[in-house]
Amino acid sequence: MSRAPQLPADFHLFISTPGAVHSYHGAASELLFECATDGIVNACAAKDNSSLLAVADSRLVILHDATRGADRKYRLKSGEGEPRLLLFSPDSRTLYFTTTLSTCIQAYYIPAGELRPPPQTHPSPPNILAISEDGNILLSASPTPPTIFIQDLGTGSRASVRFQPAEARSPAAFATFHSHARPIKPSYVLFLLGFQDGTLSAYRLVSPMLRPLHTKSHPNQTQALIQQPLKVGSIRKLHKAAMGGITAAEFIPGYKSRAISIGHDGRCRLVDFEDGGTVLRT
Repeated sequence: MSRAPQLPADFHLFISTPGAVHSYHGAASELLFECATDGIVNACAAKDNSSLLAVADSRLVILHDATRGADRKYRLKSGEGEPRLLLFSPDSRTLYFTTTLSTCIQAYYIPAGELRPPPQTHPSPPNILAISEDGNILLSASPTPPTIFIQDLGTGSRASVRFQPAEARSPAAFATFHSHARPIKPSYVLFLLGFQDGTLSAYRLVSPMLRPLHTKSHPNQTQALIQQPLKVGSIRKLHKAAMGGITAAEFIPGYKSRAISIGHDGRCRLVDFEDGGTVLRT
């Protein structure tokens, strides 16, 4: 008798449907949240194993504690549209979210139960949110016009830089940071950007640093310095643009520069950016 497929012991899989959020661990499954009206439009699990979930319907963003069964609700304001993206900070103290009509990224600070000032404003509603594993870098993008911002969250400066990749010929479709084990204080981070024209690119970003302000009026103050990312490699036409380009991609654990991508064309590709970008397998 064949054995039922199981997830690796250290992996959790969260699946959200319009009516429920389920968790799968090994061969076990658990119902974490249920919506009688089938109104769930998005859901996101905390990254620190705290059992905290963010669940959104057309008007509410709900923070649900699956262990304690407690909920905290934030109601969207009129004119903000529906929730679009949900993203926890690595320490699960802040929930970032966007809506279909607002051009701001919202930051809800969970311990105080309050909205913080928007970390970034875009020319159009953001369609991409990604955060580095250490929580120090927030990357966001919007489609009209194609805009990418990289923001420093680690030094307290909230400084940001606009990133315009030379190889980008269409809006970005997604972004993700490398998440495998790194030194305690890495000097740089790696991230992927996928574009609607089917291009997949990898970049290296030096960690933001503070430098002194050498002025008489600010003798003891510092300023955050964010450098432009450096391209590690890029592969054009990895997926068919006419069918929507790239759906998602992720770095492969245990490898520095290998990644796997999935496109709207139904193909899955294994790539390596070690020498600028090579397709290893389809």
